[in-house]
Amino acid sequence: MAFYYFVDMNFNFAVLLAVVLVVSLFCCFVVNPIAKKIAEKTPNKFDDLLVEKNFISRFLQIVPAVIFGIGSEQLLKADSWHLDVCTRISNVWFALVGFAVGCAFFDVVEALNDKSKKNKNRPLHGIFQAIKLVIFCCCSIVIVSQISGKSPVFILSALGAAATVLMLVFRDSILGVVSGIQINISDLLRKGDWIEIPRHDANGTVIDITLTSVKVRNWDHTIAVIPAYELITNSFKNWRGMEESGGRRIKRSIFLDQHSIRFLTEEEIERLSRINILGPYMEKMKKELAEERESQGDFGKNEMTLVNNRHMTNIGTFRAYCNVYLRSCGKIAQNMTLMTRQLAPTPQGLPLEIYAFTNVIQWVAYETIQSDIFDHLIAVLPEFGLSVFQYAGYPKAD
Repeated sequence: MAFYYFVDMNFNFAVLLAVVLVVSLFCCFVVNPIAKKIAEKTPNKFDDLLVEKNFISRFLQIVPAVIFGIGSEQLLKADSWHLDVCTRISNVWFALVGFAVGCAFFDVVEALNDKSKKNKNRPLHGIFQAIKLVIFCCCSIVIVSQISGKSPVFILSALGAAATVLMLVFRDSILGVVSGIQINISDLLRKGDWIEIPRHDANGTVIDITLTSVKVRNWDHTIAVIPAYELITNSFKNWRGMEESGGRRIKRSIFLDQHSIRFLTEEEIERLSRINILGPYMEKMKKELAEERESQGDFGKNEMTLVNNRHMTNIGTFRAYCNVYLRSCGKIAQNMTLMTRQLAPTPQGLPLEIYAFTNVIQWVAYETIQSDIFDHLIAVLPEFGLSVFQYAGYPKAD
C-alpha cells in the first residue's frame, strides 16, 4: 500500500512539475510577446517602459511559482521531507522573483525620472542602486535561511558578529555606498554638471553617478572614474552655479608698459572727447577739473599745474573707456559685477584687469566674446598713448 502511495505521489509530483514548466514557457513565449505587442500599439509610453525594463516578463514568473507552492502543499504529505524541500524551494523561488520584480520596478521608476524635465539631472541612480542593494541583502538572507534551515534572525546575528571582518574586507565598498548616498541626498552632484578634480586629472561633464563611483567625460573625450568617497573626503569644483546664473566670468588682464603712462595734453583731451561712448565721461571730468582749478585761484595756474592739480591721465581715461565699452556691449551681463581695475605692478608691467560676466555660458561663444573684447581694447590702446608691455627680445610692430 505504501509502495502504491509513493508511486502515485511521485506521479502527481511529476505532473505538477510538468504543469509548472508548461505554464512558465507559456508565460515566457506567449503572454509576454502578446503584452509587448499591445504595449507597442498603445499611445501610452508607460507600458513600453514596463516591457523594456522586463517588469512584465519577471512579474509573470510569479504564476508558476504560486502553482508550484500551492501544488506541493496539496500533493505531498504534511510531515514528509519532500514537502519540506519543496517549501524551501518555493520560498527561494519567491525571493528570487521578488528581487527581480523589485529591481525591474525601480528601473522603470528611474527611467520615468530620466524622462522628467524637472528631475532628469537629479542623481537618483545611486539611490535606486542603494534600494536594490537592500532588496538583494534581504533576498540573500531569506535564501541562506531556507537553505540552512535557520531563522533569518539567526543569520542577522551571525552577520553582526562578523561585522568587524566585513568592515575590513569591504571597507572601500562600504565607504563608496555611504558617500554615494550622501552625494545623492545633499545634491552635491548631478548628471550633466561640469566638475574639476585636478588630483584625478578630471575636468569635464558628469555622465553617470553610481552608488560607489562617478564617471566624468573629460574635454579631451577621455573617461575618468572617481570613487564616490573621494568627492566627500576631498574638495572639487562644480561649475553648476555658473551655468544656473546664466553668466560666465571674464577675469583677464592687459599688462601695460609703465613707461607709457602719463598725463593727457589738451589736444588729446579734445580728441578723446570725440569718442561717442567716452564723450559724457570726458565732459564730466573737464567740468569737474575746471571747477576745482577755479576754486584754487592763481595757485593752480603756476608752472607746476600738472603736479599741483588733478589732471586726467591716459591710463585713467582708458580705464573709464573700458568700463563704458563693456557697458555698451550687448554680450556682457549688465546685472552682474562689472569693473576695470589696476592690480599691483609686476616686472611684466602694470596689470589692468577686466572683470565682467558674459550673458552666455557656452564655451565656444564665451571664448569668442572674450577674445573680441580684448582684440578691441588692445587695438585701441595707441589712441590713449598706451602700449602693451613686451620683453625687449621681441620687436615691436611698426
